[in-house]
Amino acid sequence: MLVVLTGCMPLLPDDPASLPSATATSAGIAPGAPTSARALDLAGFKQRVAAAAQAAPTGTFTVVIRTTLVTGALTLRYNGSYDMTDPTTPRCRIDGAQNGQPLTVIAVGDKLYTKAGTGKYVLSSASDSVARLGLATVRPDLPTLAGLLGSSVRGLTDTGAETLGSLSVEHWRALVDASVFAPSASGSTTVDLWLDSADLLRQVSYSLTSGGTGGPTTSVTLTYGDVSSPVTITEPNPSELR
Repeated sequence: MLVVLTGCMPLLPDDPASLPSATATSAGIAPGAPTSARALDLAGFKQRVAAAAQAAPTGTFTVVIRTTLVTGALTLRYNGSYDMTDPTTPRCRIDGAQNGQPLTVIAVGDKLYTKAGTGKYVLSSASDSVARLGLATVRPDLPTLAGLLGSSVRGLTDTGAETLGSLSVEHWRALVDASVFAPSASGSTTVDLWLDSADLLRQVSYSLTSGGTGGPTTSVTLTYGDVSSPVTITEPNPSELR
């Protein structure tokens, strides 16, 4: 059974050690104007980055998860798309693989559909998953993630201009409340952020360690591409459900 921890901790399985590497094609990133590296303080980050994300209600993304386990390192890759045009019924789709079989997760409002292999979808509740897993959200869409980070950032450092694919970006390092990943978490953690010249968040990367010092570490990188491009996320029909 797949546990969907999308948004801030995407797509980790119940037993990651049982999964092989999964591959997916990277989302395209449209070229943009060179970054201006204009000044960005905490107040500016919270306002400008969140506003830029809200202005991009649709888009695609990739998720790369690297986990260190007793049995060795594991890398998982997933493709996704999101549509926040109707904020009352947000839509998100993620495709990858589990145990060598295709995996699809579709979220439509509070409905969470999961299909592994060639079987049928299992319907569950997104809000129940949030409560059960102790998460802030189960959606990795850009507006939601930017809003969570903006409300939790406590420190911000500019590390310089970089290139993300063919896109010029500015790399920022933020100190963020750990509760952005799980409401019960305390303290702060470091998150790397890459912004384009329009203050649009193009990539996010962070690492978490479970069980204290020496425990397994999981690093997550979300890369957003094709922002504001049309996407189609269809809800499974009844005949596709178990």
